[in-house]
Amino acid sequence: MGKGTKGSVFRRAAERSWIIFANLNMQQKLLIVFLSLVCLPVVMVSYASSYYYTRSIKDNTIAYATETTSKMLLKLDDYVTDLYNMSAMPLYNKEFLGMLADPNIELQKSKSIDMYIENLNKIKPETMSVYVFDNYGRVYYNIKSLSKRNNLDEVKGVWEQIAQLGSGRPQLVSTKEISTYKDSYYAFSVIRQLKQTSDMSPIGYIVFDTNITAINRQIQDFDEVTKGKTILVDESNMVVFDSEGKLTTANWANNESLLLAKADRGSFPIEVEGKSYICTYAKSSLTNWKMFVYIPIEEATRQAAVTRNITLLTTGVFVTIALLFAIAISYALTRPLIKIKMLMQEVQTGNLDVSFNQRYRDEVGMLGRHFNVMVTRVKELLDEVKWTQNRKKEAEYAALQSQINPHFIYNTLETIRMKAEMNDDEEVADMTFTLGKLLRYGVNHEEQRVTVGQELEHLNNYMLLQNTRFSNKFQMTIDIPPKDYDIPCIKLMFQPIVENAIHYAFKNKLGEGTIRISILHEGEDIVFTVADNGIGMDAQRLKAIKEHMAGTRELPPGKGIGLRNVNDRIKLQYGELYGLHVESSESKGTRVTIRLPDKRLREEG
Repeated sequence: MGKGTKGSVFRRAAERSWIIFANLNMQQKLLIVFLSLVCLPVVMVSYASSYYYTRSIKDNTIAYATETTSKMLLKLDDYVTDLYNMSAMPLYNKEFLGMLADPNIELQKSKSIDMYIENLNKIKPETMSVYVFDNYGRVYYNIKSLSKRNNLDEVKGVWEQIAQLGSGRPQLVSTKEISTYKDSYYAFSVIRQLKQTSDMSPIGYIVFDTNITAINRQIQDFDEVTKGKTILVDESNMVVFDSEGKLTTANWANNESLLLAKADRGSFPIEVEGKSYICTYAKSSLTNWKMFVYIPIEEATRQAAVTRNITLLTTGVFVTIALLFAIAISYALTRPLIKIKMLMQEVQTGNLDVSFNQRYRDEVGMLGRHFNVMVTRVKELLDEVKWTQNRKKEAEYAALQSQINPHFIYNTLETIRMKAEMNDDEEVADMTFTLGKLLRYGVNHEEQRVTVGQELEHLNNYMLLQNTRFSNKFQMTIDIPPKDYDIPCIKLMFQPIVENAIHYAFKNKLGEGTIRISILHEGEDIVFTVADNGIGMDAQRLKAIKEHMAGTRELPPGKGIGLRNVNDRIKLQYGELYGLHVESSESKGTRVTIRLPDKRLREEG
């Protein structure tokens, strides 16, 4: 690439940069200039000094942590050595060994053994249990948790093999989870075979279960200082201890830290779960366990960060003083325009309860005044539209209600009922009384919203009349639990659908007709189902009914009015997402589903 080409690329880049800069507002331009000329050199100097200071802190932290890791591991070795010595104490008690070797031990001697084991268990506070097994299948134990292992019968064979392999030398078993009938905990074990001092013949073995809190006690102070964590791994790559308690007893064979720790001691940087650490490690010459100490770099360099922040803060104070004048002037000029822009964005989201505070009579003030006038006019127009729509819905609702509920003269029916009773015609009196209840329920316009329980009561009265008329031809099953009776719904919701089934589904059907009403809760909606076993309808008839309900087709007078009316009233009351859905096929009955929102009755203020 020649010099001319390079110069052309540089010019185009400079032009694009200038266009971007020129499109910024004045406040941003002033800030960029001051930041470039004043702040950038100071930031570069501060960064260089903080970088070398942080590096020095890291080096010192690694040296300190490596030394501390080795010391903590030595303390742990001392603790394990104490456990080894405790396991050897029975070898120096001839009386105890004699009782353990006796095949016919007496009760008093058994109590002596138990007391001796109890005293052993008291030496270390973290020792949870001590088990002693003899060659005759007897086991003696003392347990601080008041309950022995659930798997004692399973592990005693493994313990015996480990004791035999040790042949009198203490054997260390890595951490396992121990379960009792009361609780569970993690513990590591020390096992030693017990032998007669006279002929060194095996007479049993002893096992110490030690809670891993013994390890935690050695390292918790250091973890609190470093805000890090410590993990102990045995020579089989199993996690003996994890100060966070997440990885205890896990297999660490393929862990990155274990692969990096090739020497007996050292350190390396590592990232775990997205967080950077300094990891120091050391290996025990006694147990061959490796201890890994993870120190968060953020914590290690916290003091360096504090120093850096103080430097930047001090520099920022002086820089801020220089910037304040430019910011104050640019902010004073641009703040009203920014305010109007934010108010316009609020209006775009539909919030019209905004107003510009007009303080001055300049061009921006005049713009704000016209903005307030515009928002006020928009609110007035929206209120007019809303009022008109509400009045329209009320009128449509009243028309539909009057269409399905003509005002019957139920007082006349009451007179007829009394006359029937005087003539001892109880059946006619009951029918007249039931019909009066139906009509009284229908013409009560003051109560437009009712409950499902009220609707079902009205429906039962209606079915009573129909069964009296048709000699109990119809069977109705209500599969709605009483707890759903208080669900609010529109008035006369079920009866027109059931009436439609009686008039059309069972008109030419021989035998008994069955109607089943059930409920299903779907999220925040309720779906009622009214199903009959009537004659059903063919696909052409079903299509005509659906188009009539949707308002795209008119049926002959008296056909499908009930279904369309209920569907229209539900949509007017609850919205277009709700209403009726009809399914039917010839000879298989008809199924009408009613979808409503699940809203309970509320008191109107």
